[in-house]
Amino acid sequence: MHVSGRAQSWTDCDADIREYVLQAAGLVDGWVYVHGSLAMGCFYRAKSDVDLLVVVPAPLTAAEREQVARGFAGTAATRPVLGDLEMSVLTAEQAATHQHPRPYEVHYSAMWTDAILDGQVDYTGSGADPDLAAHITVTRKRGVALSGPPPDEVFAPVPYDDYLSAVLEDLHDVMAGDALLKSPYYGVLNACRVLATLELGPGTVLSKEEGAVWAREHLPEAHHAVVEQALSCYRSATPVSAAERETDGHDWDSTALLSFRDWVLTQV
Repeated sequence: MHVSGRAQSWTDCDADIREYVLQAAGLVDGWVYVHGSLAMGCFYRAKSDVDLLVVVPAPLTAAEREQVARGFAGTAATRPVLGDLEMSVLTAEQAATHQHPRPYEVHYSAMWTDAILDGQVDYTGSGADPDLAAHITVTRKRGVALSGPPPDEVFAPVPYDDYLSAVLEDLHDVMAGDALLKSPYYGVLNACRVLATLELGPGTVLSKEEGAVWAREHLPEAHHAVVEQALSCYRSATPVSAAERETDGHDWDSTALLSFRDWVLTQV
């Protein structure tokens, strides 16, 4: 029996989540690392995704890339939580050699499921993803090795400027136009994490939850309510549908959100 509202980590996660992750890890012959909320002790069943990095010995053929992508996409229908896997496969050389954006062999996330299963993805070449600068930074400092050596022995360090570039690019995406109104709790928590990182400086690697806790003490009082609402939604055990996930299934104060957005943009 799981308790859906508790914060979980890899060491104490529900049995069905552990089984799901281990089955996914078995789809690729390589070293597997958990990062993100499940590694940092703030995985919530109703909201969180499962973040993985996989390291393979050598480049994959196009057929092998498709097989891996289809394998991960095939897990979507039977996953035990609303959140999906977000996974990238890198070769050992790609992992050990810093570039920004970082090349990779295969990527999978919920937004790719239909395209992969419908045969609409080109596997003839590897891609490059600026977000890997953030994922690798988190993995090196706070990731969990399901197999393979410790992550700081596998992944090359990411210069702080490249890490900042990645998190700021993501922040500007969620703060652009009215995007925050469509995905409020993620956007607010992400902004808190970035602001904390900028304030605390190099070496800071925080979860969204930790960023919000920091923001309680450091943001202007005018924005406290929206931060508290975002944190409460993130931690909530109340089940929501996929359509409701980005808003937690209820209305938000659009004026407060846009005021928060405008203030954040003045800070970064």
